[in-house]
Amino acid sequence: MVHNLRRAVPSTLSVCRQSIKVCAQHADTTIIHSRSFTSSNALSKAQSDALRILFCGSDTFSCESLKALHTEHQRNKALVEQLEVMVLPGKRMGRGYKEIAQVPCKDLAQELGLKIHEKETFRGWKLPQGINLVVAVSFGLFVPPRILSSARYGGLNVHPSLLPHLRGPAPIHHAYLRGDQYTGVSLQTLDPTAFDHGTILAQTPAPGVRIPKDQKFPDLKRDLAVRGAAMLVQGLRDGVHVPPHEAVAGWAPGGAAALVHAPKMTKADTEVDWKTWRADDAVRRLSAFGAVWTCAVGQDGSKDAGLVKRVLLTEAKAVTDAAAEANSTQEQLIWVTDKAKKHVRVKVDAGSGRCYFEFGDGTWLEVEKAKMEGEGEKKAAVALRTLLGILP
Repeated sequence: MVHNLRRAVPSTLSVCRQSIKVCAQHADTTIIHSRSFTSSNALSKAQSDALRILFCGSDTFSCESLKALHTEHQRNKALVEQLEVMVLPGKRMGRGYKEIAQVPCKDLAQELGLKIHEKETFRGWKLPQGINLVVAVSFGLFVPPRILSSARYGGLNVHPSLLPHLRGPAPIHHAYLRGDQYTGVSLQTLDPTAFDHGTILAQTPAPGVRIPKDQKFPDLKRDLAVRGAAMLVQGLRDGVHVPPHEAVAGWAPGGAAALVHAPKMTKADTEVDWKTWRADDAVRRLSAFGAVWTCAVGQDGSKDAGLVKRVLLTEAKAVTDAAAEANSTQEQLIWVTDKAKKHVRVKVDAGSGRCYFEFGDGTWLEVEKAKMEGEGEKKAAVALRTLLGILP
């Protein structure tokens, strides 16, 4: 059965258009491009068929959007008539790569009883019959023009940044690690030629979502996921998927000159840079990745004397110089073999097992727990004993 929906008054778009005026007045914000807008009441849009959606997702961020679409599907089938899910195959992990870890989106789709398409590529695959909209959220694969043109309404994407700022696969990481004060989410069309170059249909109003200095990365990611899911559903209710698409002006804190790309994070992004990082930088990366690492040389007289050992710092916080001084009972220099190749000053609290590492700018990192390669997580002073060379 085919349902027709007359496009609702686009409340989300109204908010976004109003935000452009706010954006122009905000001291820290510059409009990237502007345009004149008609009143939302004056919009005359074509009707929309009931939506039969193929949702493409992978991680916990995409799960929030899938849950929101499923809820809308249950409560309003005149809007979301059908919902199917496409995910990437699980990856082999663990010792001997014997375990297969499924993507969270597949687990959720199974829990919700949705039809699942598990594919590692779109090559040779056709869009299921009847699907008229593709929604991709944190998916990882480029949706080709052939697939988009097969769906009457093309595709939509939820992107966790204030586009065109932080285009790329890791916008939350880059905003967080850069120490940005604000970020946000954008709803865009899926561009047939490039990632994150679609028409921006809705966006967090200026100045954006504030990132508190002490916010943990998982909390920021969860917050943006929920906001993005709500924006997606409201956008569908407002009919933003119906062409011709009504674009809102993208903007970025700092203006066009401050626009940066957000490439995929790699192992190198978790290696401690003792010369240029501050202790706060290490704490942020710990929150984002769960651990940071460095390589250091074992002290003379230890079983690892002269050997380069990889060390993971797994639990730490930034402290003052006074705190490091007051709590330490011993001090040592260790030789690290990162790009700086330098000695790093370390203070040790033998009683608690904590270690205090000094960064190049004089800030201190209190390390509670660490792991030496080939060993389990231990108190920092115990894990690093062969590098420190001052403990029995």
